[in-house]
Amino acid sequence: MGKEVTNARIAQRFILSFILMSAALFGSAGTVLWPEAWLYIVVHLGFSFFMTSWLKTHDPDLLKSRMQFINPSARDWDKRFLWIFFLLFIPFLVVIGLDAIRFGWTSVWMPFKIAAVPVLVWGLWMIYRVMKVNSFASPFVEVQEDRGHRVVQTGPYAYVRHPMYLSTIVMLFALPVWLGSICALLLAAMMSAVLVVRIFSEEEVLCAELEGYTEYTGRVHYRLIPKIW
Repeated sequence: MGKEVTNARIAQRFILSFILMSAALFGSAGTVLWPEAWLYIVVHLGFSFFMTSWLKTHDPDLLKSRMQFINPSARDWDKRFLWIFFLLFIPFLVVIGLDAIRFGWTSVWMPFKIAAVPVLVWGLWMIYRVMKVNSFASPFVEVQEDRGHRVVQTGPYAYVRHPMYLSTIVMLFALPVWLGSICALLLAAMMSAVLVVRIFSEEEVLCAELEGYTEYTGRVHYRLIPKIW
């Protein structure tokens, strides 16, 4: 899959992530005196550093795949989905800062904020489990024939077909609660809807191109939520 991901490239990605998140949250809040936001950024980047280090040692091919921001061979509809999601995520962070700190449009009861923390931790733990069992967890919808792509049925994939989407959606709703914004839940719902729609397109590709995936959908009936959907 090309050259190894360099430490310099990894550092650039982390610096860019820090700048974007800090600018969106603290810029919209109008202050850096926001402990909850700092904790989120530290935990987010700390987990990203852990996962990057783990993948660099245990699954460098998956790291290369996850580090791609642009994939020329990606399907046009998939590129649109990813861009829509990204273009919603930055306003999502901005609205949190405007709502929770600058203008105080809404507020979140402290017990709910505290309860959001283990939910966020669970989401990160689920992402780790997905990466650990699925070496083909590309950010793009693709069948990686050059890597011997196969259907993964262990770990969280034994219960739902899209555990990465599940963890992402859970964290999208938990984050504004932790940071104190009700308004941002609307954007969380919009981004979740984008992911749900993408699931249908992704499964159409996988059923058509990945051997054994259709049979897998017959064994694991639920896309996101066990016993529900």
